[in-house]
Amino acid sequence: MKAKIKMKNSIENQSIARNIRDANRERSNTAEISFSKDLSEIYFEGDEIWIPEKQWFTEEMLVEGQAKEREEGIEIQPVDKGKTVNIHLDADLVAELNDIKNHVMSKSQHDIVLELFKKGIDQYNKEHNDN
Repeated sequence: MKAKIKMKNSIENQSIARNIRDANRERSNTAEISFSKDLSEIYFEGDEIWIPEKQWFTEEMLVEGQAKEREEGIEIQPVDKGKTVNIHLDADLVAELNDIKNHVMSKSQHDIVLELFKKGIDQYNKEHNDN
């Protein structure tokens, strides 16, 4: 399943489409661009479509997928990208998961990976210096 968006083919939207194309290339997203047969619409299709400016996105654009608002823009993902499951967790685990969620919400992925890496190195050094 792929994410799909469409835009009316106008001079303004052609410029926006080029910016969306370039932003996806920078992120190494392989979003394909095509036009309707009568050239009235511009289509994007890909595993993920990145729209760097929030004001460029409207709900009418969405053909297939789900839009997720991020700090830097809008991310369009296929509908089957995630699944919802219902599980029952004990109160201690829920509290721990909420603590983790609150800890990572304000950080970037890079910050979190760096923090985990540093903790791993510290733990490794403790284990090997004690021997």
